[in-house]
Amino acid sequence: MGAIRVLSEADVRHLVSPLEAQTAVEEAFRDFANGVSRMAPRVTVPIPEAGGNIRMLPAVRVLPTPRRLPPPPGYVGVKVYTGYVGAAFKDLDKDRFTVLLYDYREGTLVAMIAARWLGALRTGATSAVATKCMARPESKVLALIGTGEQGETQVLNLAASMRPSAILVWDISDDHRRAFVSRLKSEGLAVEEAESAEAATRAADVLCTTTTSRRPIIETAWVRPGTHINAVGANLANRREMPTDLVRAARVVVEYRPQALQEAGDLVVPITAGELSEDVIAAELGHVLTGQVPGRTSPDEVTIFKSIGVAIEDVAVAAFVYEKAVAQGLGTVVKL
Repeated sequence: MGAIRVLSEADVRHLVSPLEAQTAVEEAFRDFANGVSRMAPRVTVPIPEAGGNIRMLPAVRVLPTPRRLPPPPGYVGVKVYTGYVGAAFKDLDKDRFTVLLYDYREGTLVAMIAARWLGALRTGATSAVATKCMARPESKVLALIGTGEQGETQVLNLAASMRPSAILVWDISDDHRRAFVSRLKSEGLAVEEAESAEAATRAADVLCTTTTSRRPIIETAWVRPGTHINAVGANLANRREMPTDLVRAARVVVEYRPQALQEAGDLVVPITAGELSEDVIAAELGHVLTGQVPGRTSPDEVTIFKSIGVAIEDVAVAAFVYEKAVAQGLGTVVKL
């Protein structure tokens, strides 16, 4: 049997930086827009007896090559993870997220990669890529609402690429907010607590929302002209972070239209209610990156990148991690 490289959460943290993840994600979305790489929407299988589900995100990542090879190098991958209700799901010592990576040419399994941190990191990396092509170039103030792990990788990625002059953070939990600010300050980031969600939003040039709210957490009147919003929470069809009138008035870009129309509550809820049409989506991110569609049409336009997390992000970053691990001899090699 062939050798399979197993990479732990610690290996992943060691092997990929925010800027490297951003490069991998940006290349993958460009290739997806050009029809080179491929993916399918998330597959969810319910497990009602256990109050949970298992979810799968499949993608094919074809790597660029200077020569025509039949077929070219690349990877076939799938992220597999479980979602259960209750405190057990929040136990970070238990493994629930994995990327299985296969060689594109041979179809053979080459790696099993722990993907909890990888998933959070690629989400932040994708927001940073979207910010680069949608936010105003002079944007300096970054604000975050929601201080979970997704919030952390939003800040780490945007601090690395945007280099903001100020980072304001708010969370409904005082304890979570203070612990988050203290932890990121210890990593050398100039993070400060905002007085409220309103204060954070009003100050922001770039706003990231990473909550599990079922109703809007910001108001349209709080958002200044020209603000860019990375709406990362509300990644289920019954969750929302933004009011309908804000979404209607903004320029909205998504990762992958078919999946967004299934899962992005900020879009699904008002579309289902007849308050918006599917045409509210101006473009997919890959089409903006390749210049087919502008990410912003005026300095005063409010732009929204509605993120839900798609397969090409996981497979692109996993492929980068795997190749770097092979080059450095990291991970545990096993035979099944």
